[in-house]
Amino acid sequence: MADARTSTPAETGSTGGAQKTKIGLVLQGGGALGAYEAGAVKCLYDSGMECTIVAGASSGAANAVTLAAAKTYPPDELEAMWGGFKTPEILVPPPIGPSEHVAALGVPHMYRPRLDYWSLLTWTYAADNTWLKETLERLDWDQVRDPDHMRVFVSASDIENGKTVYFSNLYPKMQLPGPEYPAVHFAAEHALASGSFPGGFPWTVIDGRSYWDGGLTDNTPLKPVIDNLTTAEAETMPIYVIDVNTGAGYLPANLLQVTLREFEMLLQNNLATDTHRAARYAQFISLLKEVNRILEQKEAARILDEVRKLPSAPSGLADLLAELLDVKGTQDWGEAMNYHPVRNVHAVDIMKPAGESPGDFTGEAIERRLDYGYRQMRGYLDSLSPAISG
Repeated sequence: MADARTSTPAETGSTGGAQKTKIGLVLQGGGALGAYEAGAVKCLYDSGMECTIVAGASSGAANAVTLAAAKTYPPDELEAMWGGFKTPEILVPPPIGPSEHVAALGVPHMYRPRLDYWSLLTWTYAADNTWLKETLERLDWDQVRDPDHMRVFVSASDIENGKTVYFSNLYPKMQLPGPEYPAVHFAAEHALASGSFPGGFPWTVIDGRSYWDGGLTDNTPLKPVIDNLTTAEAETMPIYVIDVNTGAGYLPANLLQVTLREFEMLLQNNLATDTHRAARYAQFISLLKEVNRILEQKEAARILDEVRKLPSAPSGLADLLAELLDVKGTQDWGEAMNYHPVRNVHAVDIMKPAGESPGDFTGEAIERRLDYGYRQMRGYLDSLSPAISG
């Protein structure tokens, strides 16, 4: 079968070629399933698009910062990172085998298993991810920290209070939108915190706080993208949410498979909830803005006086209008009027085969996922319109 990942990348406007379409990306966590995202991102770039804002969780966070750090064609650097994660092709005997479980022996440039079994009863993690930290530190962090190049967000889960934080490259050049966005010097440890999977890797300590994987509390970090779009971007810019935790799956055959399937179903449900909530917000804010338009008319106060004088007016109507006029002057109302609902969100279901393991880092699995992610995104773009598919 021919590899779909052979399209010629579109040139940027600065080189005299076609102007790229600016997009936003939301990249989920899912261990080795992040290779699907790398393939999907390559398809978007090959179709003449370019990311200007990205949010990721766990392996999606590693994809996000690698994308932002790229000095050459970004999809090539994503693919190179995943190529470096491939486990060696060796025959693994029981009880670890088959070959897709070779990652239990470690993943190059990511982690090594602990060997201090004499302290097993006090372990809080099973593998040392110093290797991954070194991989992340080799990125061009001066470029990653530049929000004018690309706004970058990674989710992490505060162990002690259970809340989500979004580490970003906004500070100090741009205003932070809320307390869940701590002012940090964005660096490798923040992406590492986003991928600190409980039990697998140690938690990451930053400024005295301990963090686990961002996938625990927000594996589809659409919120930081929505919070940080300009008005024009919210109206027109496509946001692609790449879903690698699809609903399809086999009946589990052991406790490990039960745990993985349970986690996958939880993540899938959270994505459906998030996208539905975003759509409802857009409808509600649009309605409020229409009410605001009516109340801003000069005759609003006069209409209220007339309603009060009408004996046939429905009971309570005058009081309702009066309350609306009062609320219109509050800070909450003003913030609602300044909220710009995102109108162009695309939740792209990669529809991976049932039973795909997030722990399978074999070369065959990674190559297949890069290609499959590309093909699935190509099919999605083709389904939208010929103009988008390029």
